[in-house]
Amino acid sequence: MKTKKLIRISMAILLLTMLSLPLSAQFKFGVKADVGLNNPSFNSDALKVENMTSYSIGPSIEAMFPFAVVDFGIDASLLYNDNRMTVSKLSGEETGTSDVYNRYLMLPVNAKVKFGLGMLPLRLFATAGPYAGYLISGDEIDFQNIGDDISAKEFQAGANIGFGVEVLHMIQVGLNYSVQLTDNYSAEQPNWRDPLNGKNEIWSITGAIYF
Repeated sequence: MKTKKLIRISMAILLLTMLSLPLSAQFKFGVKADVGLNNPSFNSDALKVENMTSYSIGPSIEAMFPFAVVDFGIDASLLYNDNRMTVSKLSGEETGTSDVYNRYLMLPVNAKVKFGLGMLPLRLFATAGPYAGYLISGDEIDFQNIGDDISAKEFQAGANIGFGVEVLHMIQVGLNYSVQLTDNYSAEQPNWRDPLNGKNEIWSITGAIYF
């Protein structure tokens, strides 16, 4: 029920965003996806976090206002995000490794600018804006004596900036840089907080197709 409520709220935000735009905007609907490029590794005396991977996919809308030189507008998406990391316990009687999966519903909203390239069927674009994420499901970190101390937070937020190229007015491929501004985990012990809540700065390849 909780997941369904979050989906309804997110869809309502997208709909309100779309309805608040002037009728002169050129609307496109499509699908967007991204794959994380970097593989950060965080370490402390107690825990080691590595092998972090992430991908997202979901529906997207784009509304652009054509001007003489550039087009200006917004895009907004509702993305299912799946990320995985390997957590190793380094201290205490019990040591070992656990793969942890967290799944979020992400809502990025970006300002967007497009530049034409003369007669070529290509346009460059740049984006920037905030995003919010709501936890759908998260695996427990199940090492003995620390599982109750570490839990995934239900909300995360950050900002991103990106650039790329559009082909045939419908296919977009780009590179995105995101900075996470909130912690992923609530950790009671400080030496666990550092590796689990390193403020991620993530590069990702993005792709979208609009109709």
